[in-house]
Amino acid sequence: MSHILFISHARGIHGAEAVMMQAAKACVAKGARVTIIVPSIVEDAGMEQALDGVQGVKTITLPYRAAGVHALRNAFVKVYNLYALCRLAAFVRKEGVDVVYSSSSITILGADLARLTRVSHIWHWHEPVDPYFGWHPSMKSLYRRLALRTKTIVCISLAQQKEWEETLGIRLNNAKVVYNPIKLISSISSDKNTSHEDLRIGFIGCFEKRKNIGLLVRAFEHVNAQNNRCSLWLCGATSEADRQYVEAMTSLREPTVNILSQTADVASFYACIDILVLPSWRETMPLVVLEAMQAGVCVLQTDRSGMKEIIEDGKESLFFSPEKPDEIEDLLSKCMDETYRRTIAQTGQKKAIELVNNQTFDQQIQSLLCE
Repeated sequence: MSHILFISHARGIHGAEAVMMQAAKACVAKGARVTIIVPSIVEDAGMEQALDGVQGVKTITLPYRAAGVHALRNAFVKVYNLYALCRLAAFVRKEGVDVVYSSSSITILGADLARLTRVSHIWHWHEPVDPYFGWHPSMKSLYRRLALRTKTIVCISLAQQKEWEETLGIRLNNAKVVYNPIKLISSISSDKNTSHEDLRIGFIGCFEKRKNIGLLVRAFEHVNAQNNRCSLWLCGATSEADRQYVEAMTSLREPTVNILSQTADVASFYACIDILVLPSWRETMPLVVLEAMQAGVCVLQTDRSGMKEIIEDGKESLFFSPEKPDEIEDLLSKCMDETYRRTIAQTGQKKAIELVNNQTFDQQIQSLLCE
């Protein structure tokens, strides 16, 4: 029986952590022992509860930090992580760990542990690399070294792999593309009937600059000036600062612009909107668009993502450049036509459900970690 050590950078149930938990469950199903290491310096955001009762999975909490944005800061991170590194090295040798899996590109503790113990390292890179990633140029040399001594780097799209290669200036011959698992959301109907008096345009995600919410707000204002029977719904606020961040972008307020708190009930949010817009400067493989498509929502999304590898533009979803405001405004104007919007939504829903039913994530992860 193989023993796999998973190292997480956070303690949540979304994004990279959700993928890590699915990978852990896939390994358990293959007969492996799984130990998940989580950082004690961040607050639990649902991971422990999500893993409670999962047979074959053990969780250990230790003090360590994820990578920063500057090589000098990471020197301090490595010093801070020494205690956790020593504890884990002893654990690896005592418990017979066969593989170390790191859940995110910023989880550098796994790379150090694998080198120290000479255990195979599988490193799952979820993040894009662009100006909004916040890297200092000094980080490139650090990641070149770490990447070259990693057994396998898992990228979540071909576009993301190419982006990292261009940033680091090397070929990642040890990279493998594994598309993230797509969650089947609840409350899916075969045909979404719009029952709202107004046309509802939505966004769901974190309120960060890299999400480019300002582009969506400006495009909505343009469309709203032409047809005031529409509203904007922004879901993902975690604090009053998030609300102020959005309110500073526009003079419009409720019920025209609605700011909603972050929620785990994504199905209810998709049920209350007609169009989902993801205007990010760059994404890797944004699963929110596939969730919305499952729910029968028409999706407009940035063309700077790996989604173009699996979704057909103009048929199953609509893509636009985040650098060209006219494109998103034109697409929103076209989507005022209910027949056009519903055609995109229905075709997209069929594609999204097809992708859910034909996933190979578990098998690929089992092949990487358990064999």
